[in-house]
Amino acid sequence: MIEQKNIAVYLPKIISGSYLLKTGKYIAIAIDGVVTPIILLMTKLIFIDTSLRPLWKIRGLILFPFIKCASVPYIGKDVYFIELLTRKYVFGKNVRISNFCKLIGPVEIGDNVSMSNNVEVRHHTVIGNHVGIGPNTLFITDTHQLGSEKERVGKHITKKIIIEDGCWIGANVIILGGVTIGAGSVIAAGSIVATNVKPNSLVVGDRAKEIRTLRGMSSLRRIQRTTTQLKTE
Repeated sequence: MIEQKNIAVYLPKIISGSYLLKTGKYIAIAIDGVVTPIILLMTKLIFIDTSLRPLWKIRGLILFPFIKCASVPYIGKDVYFIELLTRKYVFGKNVRISNFCKLIGPVEIGDNVSMSNNVEVRHHTVIGNHVGIGPNTLFITDTHQLGSEKERVGKHITKKIIIEDGCWIGANVIILGGVTIGAGSVIAAGSIVATNVKPNSLVVGDRAKEIRTLRGMSSLRRIQRTTTQLKTE
């Protein structure tokens, strides 16, 4: 314990140490603000707009040292990352990110994830395995508290988004912060998801109402076998 009489001695040291940490952090971010655009410029040199996967792999190889990847990702044209050096990006195996997507770390993406054109994934988004994401989809994790009548935009806050395994997210979907989409769910095109979605659900609408529960593949196979047997009898 620090005695009260020694607080005056230790306080300047504590303040100076905290100041140095903050200063170091700001310097690192400033350096990152210079280095990341250079790295992204290197990916832009492969300017051919094509579906040929080998060219997408070359972009992935350029980014590979700066992203924690299980394998080299497929990266489309003009994919934008913010602060590759100081923000955390974790990719699983066989990740495909199409043209004009924007990622703001920290972001975690699982295995066999396919992201179509012009998707924006904001910080504190976690995407599971075997997930398909349609074009123009937004993962918006940040918002503001409601302020007073003088200024309604209050304190900035962040709420995590979790997309569990096996989901299909349609085109032009907006997923808001604090939402967990259960495994095996389908979100129809144009939906706005503001509340949690139970596993194996099909949801649709401007506030993503649940329509019905989807049957598992095992149930569908049993129905198909029963139907086939009835036809043969």
